[in-house]
Amino acid sequence: MTARRLLFLALAVVLPAVSCRSGAPAVRKQTRLMMDTYVTIQALGNPPVADRAIEAAFARLEDINRKFNHLDTTSPLYAFNFRNEPLTDTELVEVVRAAVAVSEASGGAFDVTVEPLVRLWGFYGEKPAVPSQRAIDSCLKMVGYRNLVVEPGRVTKRRPDVTIDLGGIAKGYALDEAAWVLRAGGIDDALIDLGGDVYAMGRKGNKNWKVGVRNPRGEGVVAVVAVSNMAVVTSGDYERYFFGRPRDTIRNRRTGTVPGAEAAIRYSPRDSGHVLRTACATAISLTRQRVGRRAA
Repeated sequence: MTARRLLFLALAVVLPAVSCRSGAPAVRKQTRLMMDTYVTIQALGNPPVADRAIEAAFARLEDINRKFNHLDTTSPLYAFNFRNEPLTDTELVEVVRAAVAVSEASGGAFDVTVEPLVRLWGFYGEKPAVPSQRAIDSCLKMVGYRNLVVEPGRVTKRRPDVTIDLGGIAKGYALDEAAWVLRAGGIDDALIDLGGDVYAMGRKGNKNWKVGVRNPRGEGVVAVVAVSNMAVVTSGDYERYFFGRPRDTIRNRRTGTVPGAEAAIRYSPRDSGHVLRTACATAISLTRQRVGRRAA
């Protein structure tokens, strides 16, 4: 984990918890560093039951983190990117299918094949640098979601040099999975915060969960939303810096540049699928248009 990556703090923040009243369900909470950010899970219920459910949810998140990490030489994504092996893992195939759907709905603003550009700008290492226009132009030839061939049970590519990075959509899938594990463990009320992607299960006692939205250009929060069985997803350039200026680590796949984008916020009910909302927030952040609604 590099210092640059640790600098990122979530735009959507969970407001500090108030101590439970006597007789109210206990709030169990754990925070861990994973997926390039801090992940916090709060759950209400009997402490031993809640603790076991939280542990199981974190174990599931660790599994997803390993599988979806395209920089891990043992992951299926690495094999797809650099050994041109077809993707056959069911989870990965379905997430790529969802990513392609968002790419089509956003006119290509969201594109998981942007990985070569991310690598070119040096964002996977500790020393990002501005590449030459010639290098950018050459790299753009490898970018384009239409180079992915999504078939039942497998994903292949039309060009051997096409590589993908699912970072812009994987958190949404991870939210869904963590929520499912918590419910299977007997938890009905919980809050899952994946560093800017937040899902509120049920309620906190007799009130909805409260999520604050930080000001991306100043101090404090710009809004507080009270939510139940709903996700709050954000995307933007908040606290990511490139040569001293706020920069979004989302690349503009059409130009190969790193735009400074305002924060985009999406709210979605549980049954609409956070995996799509995460990608839509990224697309909205780039285009500043309401393209996300077309993928609803």
